[in-house]
Amino acid sequence: MDILLADDHAIFRQGLKLLLQSQEGMRVVAEAASLEQVQPALQQQAIDLLILDYHMPGGESSAMLGYCKQRYPKLKVIALTGSQSGIVLKQLRDARADAVLQKDCSGPDLLRCIAQVMDGRTVLSDSVQQQIASCDELLTARELQTVQLIYQGYASIDVASRLNLSAKTVDKHRENVMRKLQVHNVVQLIHKVRELKLV
Repeated sequence: MDILLADDHAIFRQGLKLLLQSQEGMRVVAEAASLEQVQPALQQQAIDLLILDYHMPGGESSAMLGYCKQRYPKLKVIALTGSQSGIVLKQLRDARADAVLQKDCSGPDLLRCIAQVMDGRTVLSDSVQQQIASCDELLTARELQTVQLIYQGYASIDVASRLNLSAKTVDKHRENVMRKLQVHNVVQLIHKVRELKLV
């Protein structure tokens, strides 16, 4: 099993790599420290499993996840996140992650999850399912992707480029988000996003 690790924290990647390569038949053949590095790594060699951190620089992870599942149908993707937001967890599930795991899971939990995913199963822990079930349907998937890129400091034209949308559509998403979250400027939006734990 050839594995691509995508996480912007080097020490986390190194620890995960040690765990995985201690298992017979598992090889970490590529690493990515930003979302921009994921696509080239997938193009350079055949990858069986992508372990993808949710909060990474260089774009919006659920959009990358959706692209990977569409472009590489046989690729298995496990999304890792420290987020407790049901909205974020639902977004990852809806982007067709084969598993959604929170970063406080144990090594044995991860290895068990990998075995289940490679066996063709979709894995959502009980806590993840509960958080998804209890979340308010506050923002659409596109609105959430848009607001997360705005939070990272991207201008509308850059958000549009990364999500393959027109700048006008992005502006409309921004307008809808601000109305739904009852904020009037980007500073208030950033505070609200933090408060709702959307990042």
